[in-house]
Amino acid sequence: MGGRGSGHPAGLSSSEHVYRELRAAIVSGELPGDSRLVEHDIGERYGVSRTPVREALRRLLTEDLVLRDPSRGVIVRTPDAREIEGVLVVREALDALAASLAAVRITPAQLARLGVIVEAMEQATAAVRRESLITANVRFHEAIYAAAGNRMLDRLARDLEDFVGRFTSLPAASDARLEAALREHQAILAALEAHDPDAAGRAAREHLALAREYLIRAQALDFAQAGLA
Repeated sequence: MGGRGSGHPAGLSSSEHVYRELRAAIVSGELPGDSRLVEHDIGERYGVSRTPVREALRRLLTEDLVLRDPSRGVIVRTPDAREIEGVLVVREALDALAASLAAVRITPAQLARLGVIVEAMEQATAAVRRESLITANVRFHEAIYAAAGNRMLDRLARDLEDFVGRFTSLPAASDARLEAALREHQAILAALEAHDPDAAGRAAREHLALAREYLIRAQALDFAQAGLA
């Protein structure tokens, strides 16, 4: 969560700096669900008083990234399985629409960029470099939204991006799932290269649906192993 007393970038208020640092730590998983956020400790870490810390926490509360627990204070919120599934269903529909639009509007330069990204995914999958694969995956989907050329659609997807990123299955996915995900991305690219909006939409929807099903199964297994199911 940043360095102790390391100051903050010029032009940012103390509360804005603390807010951005905490938000990034939550979204990246550095601060996992149920982590306590103690005002005094945060203030010491960033070398600020409690006032900007409280302002930062209030913003995180409004974004539902944290919540107030009666006994533990402010903690990082962990959405339940139904909420996670609900968001992924929405993202599935958005990605399918974006791919359909992109199939019609995509330029040769954009196709070439997607081809390079898929090549990077192939290399990362073969070497099981998960961090590289996650980065390439994000770039792949961002490139499709850019090719779709619909600002409202892009805005809606970005609103969900951080949430979806917190619960991606890629960091802990099996090798078989990584290979399947690569084939799914290759299918999306092939449909875009063919400028086939129906095929592109189907391929994108299938990819998100399979990813959602894998994640839900993995969560159910975690609950069972913990004796919670």
